[in-house]
Amino acid sequence: MLKALTVNKASFVALLAKAARAQQDALLGRVAERDFGEISPAKGEHNPTAALGFEPLVAENAPQIVALSDALNTLSSTARSELYALMRIGQGQLTAKKWHRGLTEAQNLGDETVTDAILEDLDLHDHIMKGLYQTGLLR
Repeated sequence: MLKALTVNKASFVALLAKAARAQQDALLGRVAERDFGEISPAKGEHNPTAALGFEPLVAENAPQIVALSDALNTLSSTARSELYALMRIGQGQLTAKKWHRGLTEAQNLGDETVTDAILEDLDLHDHIMKGLYQTGLLR
């Protein structure tokens, strides 16, 4: 299944994503939802900053986010495509049996869009780990 990406590398990117998420939450603080001008959801937990992704934060104030971006940039295009497919499986957008569909989607989107999509996923850690588990690569 994985050819260019290893389970260890995917797990490492997931840990970087977890640290970046914690840093992003700390930088943004606990902003009241009404300050974002969005409609409150009827049920469930809601994170009003989720739509912002990691990109809007200033690099010098966000070393963990820079580390995540750097780690993604060191991956080959094929490895980023595989990471994207794992993320999509973890999001519930694909099944493990449709792995090839995730890789095709990544190729069609292009490398820059795939990298941006990965960086925009604030729950990237959870999605990668869930994708690894659902594909049977992590036990």
